[in-house]
This record gives sequence, C-alpha cells and structure tokens, in this order.
Amino acid sequence: MSDSSSRRDAVAAQLDALFAPDAPCSTDSPRNTTLLYATSVRRRVFRKTVIDRYLDSAPTPPREGRSALITAGPPGAGKSTLLSQQIADLQDYRRLDADEVKDYLIRQALDDGIYDDLLEHRLADGHPIAPRELAALVHHESTALIDQIRRICTDRQENVLIEGTLRWPDHGRRLLAELAAADYTSVRILGVEVPRALAHEQAVQRWWTVRQQWTRGQHGLGGRYTPPAAIDSCYTGDGAQSICADNAAALSRYPASEGLEVTVTLYQRTEDGAPALEIT
Repeated sequence: MSDSSSRRDAVAAQLDALFAPDAPCSTDSPRNTTLLYATSVRRRVFRKTVIDRYLDSAPTPPREGRSALITAGPPGAGKSTLLSQQIADLQDYRRLDADEVKDYLIRQALDDGIYDDLLEHRLADGHPIAPRELAALVHHESTALIDQIRRICTDRQENVLIEGTLRWPDHGRRLLAELAAADYTSVRILGVEVPRALAHEQAVQRWWTVRQQWTRGQHGLGGRYTPPAAIDSCYTGDGAQSICADNAAALSRYPASEGLEVTVTLYQRTEDGAPALEIT
C-alpha cells in the first residue's frame, strides 16, 4: 500500500468514527441544522432564499415534454458519468440534486461559524476537516429542501432529472405517483450496478481526490465523504447486486392506467473506469 493510500485510509477511518451513530457529525447529531434551527423564523426565510437561488442557478428547462429521468444505484456507482454518456439532451432537464443544496447550507454554516470547532479538528493527513465532510449535519435539511424544490418543478411540469439511489422501494413509488398526479407522460429510470467493493473504492477515491485539491487550496469546500455504511445499506448477500437495481426494476410494473410510460434501463460496471454495459 502506498503512503498516499495509507493516509487516505487513515483519514477515512477518522471520519467514519465522527459519523458513527451518536457521534458529533452523525446525521442525527443534536448539531444537525434541522434541530439547531427548529424554531428559527430567520432560518425559514433563509430556506426560501436557498430554494430561489437553486431555481435561478440554471436556465428553466422545457415544460411541454412532461418528461422525467430518475437515477438509481449505490453511492460511488458512477451515476453522473452514466448520465453524461447516455442522455444527449441532459441540458433540457432540471437537475434535482440534494448535494447541491447541501453546498448552500454548508456555506451558510461557514458564515455563521456554527461548526468552527469541528472544522479545526485535524486529521491523519495533517489537515483539518473540510467543510463538505460535515455534510451529514445538513442532510435532513437538504432533503426537505430538495423535496420542496422538486414539487415546485413538477407543479410547473418542467422536465426533471431526479438524482438518487432508490434504496427504499416506497421512494420510487412515491415519485411515480407524484409525477402521474402532475400529468407527466414519460419517466425513464437509469440504474447503475457495481459490485459493493468497487462502489466503496470509487466513492472513497472520488472524495480523496477532491480533499487533496482542497488541502492545496484548489477547491473551496473539499470532497463529499460517503460513510461505508451508506454504501453497505444498498446491498445484501454477497454484494454482487444492489437492492437499488431490484427497486428500479420493480418500477417497470407501475400501472399503465396512471397514464405514465415508465421505462427502466440498468447498466453494469465491473471495473473502475470501464464503460457501463446495458443489462436490461
């Protein structure tokens, strides 16, 4: 193992400990922003500002098509790469990504200084925690905000790209019901399958590459760290196939009577950097 890999794994282990249940940076920590600002009127105003900024950050996509894309697959599967390869008119869709919302919340946290003590904590590579490595603390708030943004966009009947994992079977069904109620006519679900070990490696290397850029002053917020448990929760058994793929495939049986044409395409990636192969 190289020195860089050793440092990477040591830093990752420290972050894992900080993200563990009941740890300071866990999703349900008392310091998560949903709890910190539970009664704040000012925060409600700020959330409205985040929604407006998000909607203004990209051109308004076409509305007449009433078309939606939904991604499925574990963290680290390479869903963004697949989209750029398979969807020629990606610019015609409103991208709905909770990670982008997290960046707004993290920048506000930096301005407010609410996590200054955590950001001073140095890790095994000699550098402190990067801002995006605290993303778990804004997870609940970002999820609520992207849900609001999605409902605004579907009420407008914009073409939408809904980024996610489809880890939970009821989530996909709720999305299809919401789109059908808004008179959408077509939904395309794209799933990416990777073995569990490859998902882990791709996720940690993606984070580490951006963290190194951040330590050199080449990136403002650093990389997004995905705890191994978040990936493991997407698999059962030997980890050859994720539950995300099963949930995506099940959506192809959505009732045609709802007036919504649903197509599901699954892709398989078997090694880092290899093109994804269509398997359905």
